[in-house]
Amino acid sequence: MKRILWLLVSGLMALSLVMAACAPATSPTTPTTPPTAPTPTTPAAPATPTTPPTPTQEKPQQETVTPDKPKYGGTFTYITGANIQIFGAAVSNRGSGQSGFVLEQITGVDRSRSKAGSGVSDYADGPTSFDDVFGWLAEKWTAPALGVWVLDIRRGVRFALNPDSAASRLVNGREMTAEDVAYSIEYIRDTPTSWIQLSEPLLIKGTTVERTGPWQLTVRTPVNPANGYLWLMGGGGNGYIFAKEALQKYGTSNAWQDQVGTGPFILKDFVSDSSASYIRNPGYWAKDDTGPGKGNQLPYVDAVKYLVVPDISTQLAAFRTGKADWINAVSREDGTSMLKTNPKTQYYKYISAPFQIAMRTDKKDLPYKDRKVRAALMMATDMEGIKNSIYGGEAEVMDSPARKTFTGVYTPVDQLPASTKELYKYNPDKAKQLLKEAGYPSGFKAKLVVPVVPSTAGDLAAVVKDMWAKVGVDIELQPRDASVYSGIFATRNFDDLFFGTQPGGTGALFTRYGNSYFRGPNNFNLSYVNDPEGTDQFITKTVEEVQKNVMVNYPKCEELMKTLNLYTLDQAYLIPTPAPYFFRMWQPWVKNYLGEAAAKYWLQYIWIDQDLKKAMGR
Repeated sequence: MKRILWLLVSGLMALSLVMAACAPATSPTTPTTPPTAPTPTTPAAPATPTTPPTPTQEKPQQETVTPDKPKYGGTFTYITGANIQIFGAAVSNRGSGQSGFVLEQITGVDRSRSKAGSGVSDYADGPTSFDDVFGWLAEKWTAPALGVWVLDIRRGVRFALNPDSAASRLVNGREMTAEDVAYSIEYIRDTPTSWIQLSEPLLIKGTTVERTGPWQLTVRTPVNPANGYLWLMGGGGNGYIFAKEALQKYGTSNAWQDQVGTGPFILKDFVSDSSASYIRNPGYWAKDDTGPGKGNQLPYVDAVKYLVVPDISTQLAAFRTGKADWINAVSREDGTSMLKTNPKTQYYKYISAPFQIAMRTDKKDLPYKDRKVRAALMMATDMEGIKNSIYGGEAEVMDSPARKTFTGVYTPVDQLPASTKELYKYNPDKAKQLLKEAGYPSGFKAKLVVPVVPSTAGDLAAVVKDMWAKVGVDIELQPRDASVYSGIFATRNFDDLFFGTQPGGTGALFTRYGNSYFRGPNNFNLSYVNDPEGTDQFITKTVEEVQKNVMVNYPKCEELMKTLNLYTLDQAYLIPTPAPYFFRMWQPWVKNYLGEAAAKYWLQYIWIDQDLKKAMGR
């Protein structure tokens, strides 16, 4: 009944938002008085981690931070098309919608280096070097040797107490200990259903945790140590810390009511495909460490409303009328329109992950083992045409396996070797010639798995289908709904071709040194490159050298990975489409937010200028 009522409410909301887009906004209710910040146990001051030197990164353009002093109170409305599907630790230890809300990781990012501080990093794509990585639930971390992480666990961190949750009542708001951190790592190591078991089985099976002091742990990852940050310490959406007794009793539960973490908010209600409601954790441990609010207890807002609205036009209507405070993945056309109707809107333009076509290079009965076929498909894809006609020129033709913001491992198109550079030029005649040389003078038939959501994926796939038809490659598009598509991605269980934003990566810090996208039996390796591992000796030997230097000599790692990226680009293991620029937008009354990506980097710091919001009639 509850779900039915929510669906009815969501439908009425969608209708009202569309109507409201053309009508004046109603007057808001008077905001509640901002609460007095609670006084939790004072945590130890964050310490700068000791890390090996990293290459100098390009400094982004600095923006002026508002000098206003933060105020408490209000509700922040976060609107998205992504439903929260994962809660339980044993299900995968993935954060899903919990990351930055309820659950936290061992490391985070140093906000003093963000636009709110020195401006060295903007975190639009996360940290760009290990200089950005900051102790979080571990107040300090060091890497004294290859595959060794020494963690000094932060004191004064308490698990949130939610009287409505049996799991939370079990933990009873106690202080997090080093044993909780150790047990969380060991739990996902020893639980067959955890995502890391599927993606990095050798890494996690070889991981050990030694209790080297009352508040210190030494974690060793002797196999594939380059992926320790991604899967255990804070990269990506993994490595969350739970209370030991909660894991023992509720670890296999994926029920939202059974989750308890150390984060800034407490999940109070959830309706699948509709919304999640969070309230402020009054015992949250962290304080604002940068800007005019330095020293203030976090978080600032009383509540967060997480609205799941798959239809982008309804999302935009909600934002346009002030019923949503933040919106992501806004296209160039929609973003430009929004700035015309709502000129005070704050925004950040970022490079969105490109759609790429992965292929089964492991199947002998398919043509993709031949580099000539892969090169032909690249040349049959008019990337400049897609960039200009679909994205109005606002896209990057090459964004994988390294984004241009990750300068240490990126090579611009105009600096590529000649054999690689020609892959990015539309040349259907050369494509036909290569197909003929490979034994396919009349082309061949292929099947391409395409996600139903977003709808733009199907539209783009149809454009590629038309382009490839000109060289004799006949694609059958196979649309798949979200759950089926996700299952195909997780298991790599597709027959021929796969269309998605997951293949290839962008050179982000949390995947850079592991080369997971082109290495052995890994669910990110959708083109089955070097699978089984060792079939491509260049990749195997280069990654082995990277593994010897990670955590010891990062400049050497950057040099090796740049060379490896040039190799995988030349081999055309993935057929890319351009990466468009999208908008991340927020209302002018949302303060202390500067365009950062993942919520875990910024959610606890934002505050609502309720006077400005009221003055704007919202």
